[in-house]
Amino acid sequence: MNMMNISNLRNPLSRPMTTGLMLVVLMALTMLFTGEAHADLFAGGKDQIKQATNSDSTLYLAMMVIGLAAAAVTGFVTKNWFAAIGGFAAGVIFVNVAMGIIGLA
Repeated sequence: MNMMNISNLRNPLSRPMTTGLMLVVLMALTMLFTGEAHADLFAGGKDQIKQATNSDSTLYLAMMVIGLAAAAVTGFVTKNWFAAIGGFAAGVIFVNVAMGIIGLA
């Protein structure tokens, strides 16, 4: 007679399932306890940040010059000028949209 070995039974809470369940619980607790705690991290210095990142600032000019230089290097190295110019245009659009979403523009 063949006896069933208890070690061959599958554990319903296997290690990957337990790890995943613990991760979901941790994420739920994090969302529960940090709801409105960090609503606006930049509230105190928002005016300074707006002045430092507006379109007339040196920081904005530096970001555009670095992006243009990266596009030029990409164009020379890959000989794909459409992708280089398109990448620069996408970067400019991304920066402007992101600054608008954050509230800096």
